[in-house]
Amino acid sequence: MSQTSANNKRIAKNTLYMYVRMVVVMLVRLYTSRIILNALGVSDYGVYNIVGSVVVMFSFISGPLGTATQRFYNYELGKGNNERLNNTFNMSLYCYLILGVIMFVVLEIGGVWYINHKMNLPLGRENAAMFAFQFSLAAFLVQLIRNPFESLVISYERMSYYAYISIVDVFLMLGNAFSLQFFGFDKLKIYAVNHFIIALIMSLCFVVYCFKQFKVIAIKRIWDKEIFKSMMSFSGWTLFGATASMSANQGLNLLLNYFHGVVVNAAVGIANQVSGIVNQFVSNFQVAYRPQIVKYYAANQLQELRTLIYNTSKYSYLLLFMLACPLFFNIHFLLKAWLGILPEYACEFVILTITYMLLETLSAPMWMTVQATGKIRNYQLVISSVIFLNIIISFIFLSLGYTPLIVMVIKCLLDIVYLIVRLIFMKVKVQLSIMEFAKKVLLQVVPITLISIAMMFGLKRIDLNEIEFLFVSCIAFVLFYIPIVFYVCVNKDDRIKLLNKIRSKIKRA
Repeated sequence: MSQTSANNKRIAKNTLYMYVRMVVVMLVRLYTSRIILNALGVSDYGVYNIVGSVVVMFSFISGPLGTATQRFYNYELGKGNNERLNNTFNMSLYCYLILGVIMFVVLEIGGVWYINHKMNLPLGRENAAMFAFQFSLAAFLVQLIRNPFESLVISYERMSYYAYISIVDVFLMLGNAFSLQFFGFDKLKIYAVNHFIIALIMSLCFVVYCFKQFKVIAIKRIWDKEIFKSMMSFSGWTLFGATASMSANQGLNLLLNYFHGVVVNAAVGIANQVSGIVNQFVSNFQVAYRPQIVKYYAANQLQELRTLIYNTSKYSYLLLFMLACPLFFNIHFLLKAWLGILPEYACEFVILTITYMLLETLSAPMWMTVQATGKIRNYQLVISSVIFLNIIISFIFLSLGYTPLIVMVIKCLLDIVYLIVRLIFMKVKVQLSIMEFAKKVLLQVVPITLISIAMMFGLKRIDLNEIEFLFVSCIAFVLFYIPIVFYVCVNKDDRIKLLNKIRSKIKRA
């Protein structure tokens, strides 16, 4: 078996682990939320969420450092430089410790002041709220320090362990929820303490596993100025991009509120919830292939990298579209069944938000490849400038009296600009051919998209009620979509291998 085939097999296996993890975690979390709400009551449940949000509000700052850590681990693994990998590991620990100290000081001063002076709390629950805040902060700091170890597990592509430990985590949280029924004193305080203990246990699991499995890793007293500078520069520009994206999203919400009121904000909130759930199905695939992107770049295997970009762009889109297309044509019935009452524009915002996500999947491996190079300043400056254009153009159109949906239409059109910009960066950095991308990705996914939509519109002409149409459309779509993707988008060699594997499984059964 060639190295490329082995890597593809590993990506497929890791994707399967991540999907199993996603399904179990999502179901258990949904059930856990219900148990916690019943055990704590609406008031204390609200208190815990609001004091926890003070901590979570600052957590996005740690995201860019996590991205940097992941990138530098994967790069050194691709190079096969174990000594430098260990130095990177130790420097990432230093960075997280420094960040942990800074965030502890900021949250202890700012968070305590906000809770004591600004937060609207139920009478008599001030002490419990402060107690919950302190343990929420402690849990957050413990989780922060475990990030270098968690990133190491992902970089080594041990997705089976990552999936198992995530499942253990959610079941411990479920146990925490059930345990509240057996305590007669302050359940909010008990829940906060248990949450911290679970965070500590999970962190220890990652630490012990890393030191046991990865013998090249050892804690030592070093200070590598070059690695520190590179990680901070990478993190800084990543933070710049994340801040631009967050500011643009919040800016659009403020614009919609200013021109159209809170009902439209409610519709956007519903769209974000639905898209967040749908996005889980493709994000697990992206977690599985991301380490390979960096490793191919580090090893200077540019042909393999380009092939991986084509395949991941194509399959990420097709995977998400398989969920999105039936959802588009059944959105009113599904939202009505879930929520009961629908805010105006809710269905349209869901469709446009998921359309934006579909466009993003096409270029996701490209921005990951840019991150793999480590040289992201120019990229972040260009992309962030285009992101801010969204607010300016949206303001102009809303001022002219256009429907609130125009902001998402503009966002989708600008994402096509993002794709073009990313393709240009790919051409410069890894010699990716734009024509080749169009041939191997766009000319395959666009016809399938148009044919699938036409088929669903054809089914709409059949006289069915909403429930009947849901079942008929989903079954018909799957029976149509899977074969056409298999024969149009999967190359001949991979088709033969997959069919042979299925035949051998059937014979064994």
